[in-house]
Amino acid sequence: MATKKYDSFSALTKTKTHWKVPTRVMNLWRGYRKTGEPFKGFNLLLLDHKRARIHAFVPYNLAEEFEPIIKIGDLYLLENFNIQHYKVDEKFRCLRMDFQIVFNEETELNRLEENVVNVEDCCFDFFDIAELPSLSKQNTYLTDVVGIMEEHDPIRRIKNCNGVIQSQMIFEITDGRSSVRVTLWDEFARNFAESLKEAQDFPVILILGCARVTTWSEQVILTNVGATNFYINCNHRSVNELRKLLAQKKISTKSVCSANKREMKYYKLDNIPTLGVEHAESQIFCKVKMTAFQQVKSWFQPTCTSCYSQTVKVEGQDTCTVCQRVVLYADDMFELYAIASDETGSMMIILQEREVKKLIGKTVSDITDEGNKDDSFPTILNTIIGKEYTLKVRVQMDNILKKSEFYLVTDIMPGILTEGYQQPQLSIPHPIESTDPQPSSSACTNATISTINLNS
Repeated sequence: MATKKYDSFSALTKTKTHWKVPTRVMNLWRGYRKTGEPFKGFNLLLLDHKRARIHAFVPYNLAEEFEPIIKIGDLYLLENFNIQHYKVDEKFRCLRMDFQIVFNEETELNRLEENVVNVEDCCFDFFDIAELPSLSKQNTYLTDVVGIMEEHDPIRRIKNCNGVIQSQMIFEITDGRSSVRVTLWDEFARNFAESLKEAQDFPVILILGCARVTTWSEQVILTNVGATNFYINCNHRSVNELRKLLAQKKISTKSVCSANKREMKYYKLDNIPTLGVEHAESQIFCKVKMTAFQQVKSWFQPTCTSCYSQTVKVEGQDTCTVCQRVVLYADDMFELYAIASDETGSMMIILQEREVKKLIGKTVSDITDEGNKDDSFPTILNTIIGKEYTLKVRVQMDNILKKSEFYLVTDIMPGILTEGYQQPQLSIPHPIESTDPQPSSSACTNATISTINLNS
């Protein structure tokens, strides 16, 4: 397979526009207007014969010409295009590059046979899961991550405050040293759940390409945006290495658990304010009795539907300062301030959506649908008070340096667990048995990605 006649994305310059690059299409996606209407132009993630990737944009006036001939996973010869630098404040770039390529009137895209030139099926720029907290503080770049999929719940449907139903799937992935929560949404979640049914090897090893790293309730999470794609048990060197470590028992469900979810060490409440900077952003456990609520804000907060950050009112409209957009239908999520006590003293804690919903089995919208007024504290929340709980609490830097008295609860378990208790071990996940997938109206969806033959 001669490759001397071909250019590579790694050698692009703005001094010319005539290029000839063999390329495999890794993904295709569109952006959306604030009204929810998709743009006519679309984006591509391309990979060449020298393992160089590039983000390409096909303008609206060329979309009808090129989209019918493009299939994710297929090989093409791409000729003639422009190089365009990103704007300084351009967010969610799928690659850590300063520029993209743009199709023009002279661009040609012709299918190539697989035996003409060797282009790998996929390529990634992985970051360790332990690096994700620092990446969550920026929104310029998306991130590739690989990990072992832990036990998961089936895909579910949740209702926004305006009655709109969304699909959601939540689970964790781990690399044997660190783990991270993954939250997938809507069509992407449905496609993933459906593809997971076809998995043959367990535990599932998952690659998320171009995922967004963000935080919700002070917890780092991975979530999907338009550019995100997924690969389940694909034939990639990173997946094969993890599978090899599992087979050699260098990583096992037991050792993964013990590396990241050690036996609980309980702290007395009078000791927690004395913790030093070595405990910053760590999670600790304590056994408490919930004494009373002490609301300093409303019992719920409007939240951005894209990044899960709390919105603020700007000219009377819910606005996300992270996404820099007006959120027309913000999700209302629990935020309760409570006093927790043990025999040594008391502590102010914050209970948010996941923890409150775990205790009462209802969402904010469920409560408001039952007739509760926004300015009236719901009676059902009082059922939390007077009971004993085991809490997982995040010690934040503000608690240590600024002596903030409010501690964020990241998990809550009814009752007092014994000192010898260990968090549940990971078990081999099984495919989802019941989902409610919907057909895609797009000519190309992320579900296609999981069916690429990665064994060639």
